[in-house]
Amino acid sequence: MTRRHTALRCAVALALCGCAADVALAQTAPTPAEGDSRWSLSVEALFASLKASPTPVAIVTDNYLDASGVNVLLGGGTVDTNVNAGLRVMAAYRIDDRMGVEFGGFYLPRRTTSASVSSTGQPGSIDLLLPFYDVTTQQENVTELSYWPDYRGSAQATFSNSLGGGEVNLSSSLWSHAGLHLDLLGGFRFLQLRESYTITTSSPYNPPNPADIWNTTDSFGARNRFYGLQVGARAVFEHGPWLGSVAAKIAFGSMQQRVSINGFLVTNDYTNYGATQVFPGGYFALPSNIGEHAQSVFATVPEATLNVGYRLTSNATVFIGYSFLRASNVARPGEQINRNINPTQTVSYGNDPPVSPVGPAQPTFSFATTDFWARTLNVGFAYRF
Repeated sequence: MTRRHTALRCAVALALCGCAADVALAQTAPTPAEGDSRWSLSVEALFASLKASPTPVAIVTDNYLDASGVNVLLGGGTVDTNVNAGLRVMAAYRIDDRMGVEFGGFYLPRRTTSASVSSTGQPGSIDLLLPFYDVTTQQENVTELSYWPDYRGSAQATFSNSLGGGEVNLSSSLWSHAGLHLDLLGGFRFLQLRESYTITTSSPYNPPNPADIWNTTDSFGARNRFYGLQVGARAVFEHGPWLGSVAAKIAFGSMQQRVSINGFLVTNDYTNYGATQVFPGGYFALPSNIGEHAQSVFATVPEATLNVGYRLTSNATVFIGYSFLRASNVARPGEQINRNINPTQTVSYGNDPPVSPVGPAQPTFSFATTDFWARTLNVGFAYRF
């Protein structure tokens, strides 16, 4: 057995769609009797604040997790990438003075953030410990990422996310008088939220021990896709060159969740410090939970938007706005980590290869779901032609 023993010694919107309200600023007037403009197009810059992703499992501590005065050095909280910037493009076609079609989509590119902790393994340095609940002993345990004076260590938790989606709506004019227009909306919405939470560690020997490699990776990815039908209403008010719109929509449909788990150890400790070997299983992603996991659940996506615009010309409008959107059922990667561990499954916990698992196959996988919200400021330009 190597020195990696398990005793103290041994991380849609989602949509962000103020879509209908944004296009409405370009759609209002003229009617067919007043002009031939039927198409309108809007382009917006988005600045989104997303609900932080839960990362409840402590990754690195300075003592056993149930010890008095233990400090959590990495993990055990939430993580976010705010502010996320993106782009939305919407278009609308007015069929007649009552009916219209609106469609478009948005994209928030992938954004990443990370946090890390390290120790030199030199005199006076802190020992970095990865805590877990050991199902073979039914008690809290740790494995060492650094241990004075034998080896130094580091750990990094990296979170990334991206958002995208689109929608198609039919609009029907319900009432129009003295600059106030009321519309009914109905259509289809697609949303996608992608997130990943990756934990990497490195624990190489300190001199005069041989130079070696001991690197682990635990990767948890979550993809949520929503497909649903939506209904809503919109009010648009005009006063001179100024326009304002308020819209509320709610979509009902299926949230298709997929969680991908992978983990492995890269080391040359078993080749006389020569060529590296790759062993399945990190610290939280082990053979018992590694793989693809999928389910579909019912979800709702309500959304409210507010926009204020100013007409530069009869066809061109600039506007700013705010939207709030909530999704009722999403899987977020940090919540998929199960810290109930059978350390005999993998070499990472200090077992000489080949491993011989003993005891329950833990960690197991089960979906953990929560809600998600997005608050977005948008600045845009709309043109009618």
